[in-house]
Amino acid sequence: MPIEPTTARDAALVPARAPIAFFCSQSCPGDIILKAQDWANARVPESVPVIGGFQTPIERDVLRILLRGGVPVTVVLARAIQGYRMSPAIKAGIAACAAEIISPFPATQTRTTAVTAEARNRHILTLCGAILIAHAALNGKTESLARDAAALGLPLLTLNSPANANLIAFGAEVI
Repeated sequence: MPIEPTTARDAALVPARAPIAFFCSQSCPGDIILKAQDWANARVPESVPVIGGFQTPIERDVLRILLRGGVPVTVVLARAIQGYRMSPAIKAGIAACAAEIISPFPATQTRTTAVTAEARNRHILTLCGAILIAHAALNGKTESLARDAAALGLPLLTLNSPANANLIAFGAEVI
């Protein structure tokens, strides 16, 4: 099924323009990479905002596409904001009022670690209205995050691929 760029579908999935969280495992099948890029390219500046840590290669690629398209984006750091070096694309997004950077960590947390990344991802679940997981490796951290999101009652979305059977098995809606 093609991924639609309409904001009406967004409004039905995400109440009150709460952001859609975007996540993807570190390793990801090629068909899902293309579908994630298509999803990002279909977003428009009027789309529901997207929030994420944008740390894995696919997440960074999606962030690049979203920023290029002027889509509202919130980047949540797994470290303090102080001392963070922004890419030129993020700087341009902030200047255009389409991007923001936030962090749940104090100024003393100067490094990203596996523990802070996991805490950041769990924090994102408290800020979003729905979660799109492009792919979650079987028994991985992203799959655990998906289970937590489902337990919280967040609408859980994924991309159509046989590699996402694990997400579909516990209730993810294919978009």
